[in-house]
Amino acid sequence: MDRIKVLLKSCIFLLAYIFHRNHDSKVIYYHDVSKKYTDMGTELELMKRHFKLVRVSGYSFVPSVNQPKGQVMVCFDDGWRGLYDYKDFFVQERILPTVFIAVSLIGEEGYLSIEQIKELEELGFRFECHAWSHYDLSTYSERDLEHELKDSKEWLEKTFGHPFNDICYPQGRFSDTVHKLCNRYGYVRQFSSISGGYYDLNEQGLVCRNCAQFSSPSEFKWMLNSTSTFYKKRLMKQHYQQ
Repeated sequence: MDRIKVLLKSCIFLLAYIFHRNHDSKVIYYHDVSKKYTDMGTELELMKRHFKLVRVSGYSFVPSVNQPKGQVMVCFDDGWRGLYDYKDFFVQERILPTVFIAVSLIGEEGYLSIEQIKELEELGFRFECHAWSHYDLSTYSERDLEHELKDSKEWLEKTFGHPFNDICYPQGRFSDTVHKLCNRYGYVRQFSSISGGYYDLNEQGLVCRNCAQFSSPSEFKWMLNSTSTFYKKRLMKQHYQQ
């Protein structure tokens, strides 16, 4: 069954590449470098091949997208410690990612500590909010969401001494209430796990992101240079709860 899913995913990316090829600016995301701390990690050699394809395809790495075409922003979710282990690689490649951190995970086994986060910030890494508890936000009441969204933002800003203006939904899941409260508590950008170009869902106040961590080089090339409407609709159905 897993092989069928992988084949289907590859076919979707290939068809999108054939019929919906574009050079739109995009966000790609991972969880960690290597599988030392999590099975969701991406081995460094595969990541290097991804990054090479970005440059060969005519894109520029940017810390934050500000143009509709030709830019790629790299994100990591959760704040796994492999980022610290391989910090020199990112500095040498001049790729400084945005890392979404959940307050409850900071300092836990396999995750970045406060001191490591501060050191990475000094190198140019950006850190933003991934809520407090790293659970499905669409399952919380408005009262609990105040803690997840507002208290986490305030704690991070107090601890690290700078604004946290962006949030990424844990597990990619959100609802109208989550979206409304993120706006209320002052988040400028809300990053989803719905694939597509950076500006595809801009009218709804969302940022599309493309999961790259398990992509073969071929799949990555097809994903980078196209947009799958089918895949986007499927992910929206999975992640969005009215």
